[in-house]
Amino acid sequence: MRINIIKAVLLCVAGIGGAQADEAKTNPLDSRFSLALGGFFLSTDINVRVNGDNSSQTGDDIDFDDTFGVGDFDRFRADAMWRIKGKHSVRGTYFTNNRSATNELSRDVNFGDETYPIGAVTTARSELQVFQVSYDYVFRRRDNYELAAGIGVHMLDAKLSLDATVTGGGSSASRELKESASTGAPLPVLGLRGIWQLPHDFYATALAQYFYIDYGDYTGSLSDLKASLVWQATPHVGIGLGYNDFRFKFRLDKEHFDGKLKWNYGGAMAFVTLIY
Repeated sequence: MRINIIKAVLLCVAGIGGAQADEAKTNPLDSRFSLALGGFFLSTDINVRVNGDNSSQTGDDIDFDDTFGVGDFDRFRADAMWRIKGKHSVRGTYFTNNRSATNELSRDVNFGDETYPIGAVTTARSELQVFQVSYDYVFRRRDNYELAAGIGVHMLDAKLSLDATVTGGGSSASRELKESASTGAPLPVLGLRGIWQLPHDFYATALAQYFYIDYGDYTGSLSDLKASLVWQATPHVGIGLGYNDFRFKFRLDKEHFDGKLKWNYGGAMAFVTLIY
């Protein structure tokens, strides 16, 4: 569904770009607004421990990929930037990665208040969304490049769940095991961004963001590195390839999530940019 919507948007914008070919050419260095839509060809690694909420049970360290054979799918990313005025701009990012798999457990697994026994056929689900908003200030600009520093907030909305039906030994009676944990984990970030104009309507971009916090019941860190190359095919449409490496980990002692989560992803991405 998302792919069809993106195709329709791109066809409309390409038509507009063709009809306005006589206009002065817009490029990523002087555009007022830009929107990038695309997907990832990535590998994801989730490690989690969720302690009991209504009990004193200590959760096991679980590698979702190895334990449940969870694969990657539903990968979508959108990036936008609005140059407000002069050297000031606002950037935003939305990314989602929802995954699920069913597997027979090769060991007992403690997750939250439940213990999933060896041999239980268990369905694992992870629903992860990232929202990021930043303010950037351009501290150096020339005709062919721009460098900016920024500050913003990264919000990771994560929901992890396990479901299984367990039959008692030698009995036909069975019971349902269901457990989930969710967290909205905000982290402020500091970042650097650059755009460079290359020959033949190519543009290189780079972005680096990082933050670490250790305060009270919360300890976490985030790093986000991204590099891409965009060919400005028309005055308003560009085609890009890039690479993104994202690493997030935290420990938290809260009502809906007592434990730790580490989420890493990295890989190539392909996208289309719309600029005005």
